[in-house]
Amino acid sequence: MSKPPIFLNLLKIQLPIAGVSSILHRISAVGIFLLLLPFSMILVLASNSEEGYSIASYLLNLNSIKILLVLLLTGLTYHYISGIRHLVMDFGYWQTLNAGKISAILTIVLSGLMSLLLISLVW
Repeated sequence: MSKPPIFLNLLKIQLPIAGVSSILHRISAVGIFLLLLPFSMILVLASNSEEGYSIASYLLNLNSIKILLVLLLTGLTYHYISGIRHLVMDFGYWQTLNAGKISAILTIVLSGLMSLLLISLVW
């Protein structure tokens, strides 16, 4: 029986790609949580009046807001695709080590491609 490690240096631990995918899924959830409120406020501002619409339009043309919008859309895309992967795994598929690795790689690649498409639409 092996002893649990006493000192864990998280920077030296090499996670498998499925572990990286799982952690990215959690990080994207936090990012969505933090960014959804400001963009919801911009949406409410835009739908209240013509003046609010012009203010929201001005805000959405700022580069810093565009970067945050791209981060939100990338997080939503990754979280959605990774959520589908987790649901498929909950139904009993892709539970072998090799299938988990392949599905994690496909999740990262597919969400990266979708994010590039969304970035081109925002800019």
